[in-house]
Amino acid sequence: MSCCRAWPTVHIFVFAVALTAWTVALLSPVPHDSAKKVLGSDWEVFLFGKTLHVGTYAVLTILGGTAAAFGRRWWWVLPGLVAHGGLTEYLQGFVGRGSRIEDVGLDSLGIAIGGLVVLAARAVNRPRSPAGLANPE
Repeated sequence: MSCCRAWPTVHIFVFAVALTAWTVALLSPVPHDSAKKVLGSDWEVFLFGKTLHVGTYAVLTILGGTAAAFGRRWWWVLPGLVAHGGLTEYLQGFVGRGSRIEDVGLDSLGIAIGGLVVLAARAVNRPRSPAGLANPE
């Protein structure tokens, strides 16, 4: 298998590993006191955690949305990740972490940002006809 043919498989593998690592991180208990020692204050812990939710889901959406193996069905990544965010948030209540509906909203914000990046990348990379008009595929 050449490197170019292996790329879609590698891309899906990287997406799956990133999603699995994020799931494990979300379902691992994190003592607030140790996070506060590292980050400084309650506000910094809060800001870091919420930024992490948005940023990670944006990156996961970009990874999943740009996987060539998904082709035109890439948009299924969006509701899949929203469901993942909701499910992991629910399960956090069973591992000693708080469950907050606001975090699902932040996850969804990250997914929307990632989805817009994927749409923009696909629009930029769309084949063009010689007249500069979009190719009507």
